[in-house]
Amino acid sequence: MNKENLTSTNVYPTLNSQAVRANGFIFSTQVGKNPKNNIEIGIKAQAKQIMENIKTILEENGSSLEKTVKVTVFMRDLNQAQEFNDIYYSYFKDEKSRPVRCCVQAGQLFEGLDVEVEFIALS
Repeated sequence: MNKENLTSTNVYPTLNSQAVRANGFIFSTQVGKNPKNNIEIGIKAQAKQIMENIKTILEENGSSLEKTVKVTVFMRDLNQAQEFNDIYYSYFKDEKSRPVRCCVQAGQLFEGLDVEVEFIALS
């Protein structure tokens, strides 16, 4: 198996890999931090930053949101799902080509985070 850690200077720095390419897929987990490593405030702002971060990482590495096949959403409070969806679906407009998605309420996320999202996309 070939594994390649992917990085972008246009996305917040992290202690873990920003993304990993392996066996024809790109795997990434994103939170609502901007490139200056500051957490955005509120579910909508975090969702927008997450989508911009993953879009950047995918496009810089020869993929795209359209090649996303699986998304897992971890939310602090599922009562905010509609607010998250407002942003999420603005990036995945075509209902027929949206990735598979699971959305769960997480007991606790890191301080200040309302949502964390895991992405799997074709490389």
